[in-house]
Amino acid sequence: MNRENFLNEVERRFTFAFKASKSGHPIPDIERHRLQGFLQAGVFLGLCNRSELNTIMENTYIRIFNKSIEERKLSAPVSWIYEETDYSIYDTPAFTRRS
Repeated sequence: MNRENFLNEVERRFTFAFKASKSGHPIPDIERHRLQGFLQAGVFLGLCNRSELNTIMENTYIRIFNKSIEERKLSAPVSWIYEETDYSIYDTPAFTRRS
């Protein structure tokens, strides 16, 4: 494995993950962990550094989503369920609420 082949594979894996995410399919934990391990191995073997990987990730993300990761985070709606659910009834112990 040489540096160029490794970086091409990194881009391919990011492309696969981002396209799946864009189509509404969450990336399975096992695939996310494999990608993270692959990236760490590349850094460990000296094929790349974190800055290069971040650049590839950002460029691939922009190519797939037509906006940066930061722009997408800002435009993503906050989950309404966490804002409107009132959990205050659980502030008292369950045995107190039964009586």
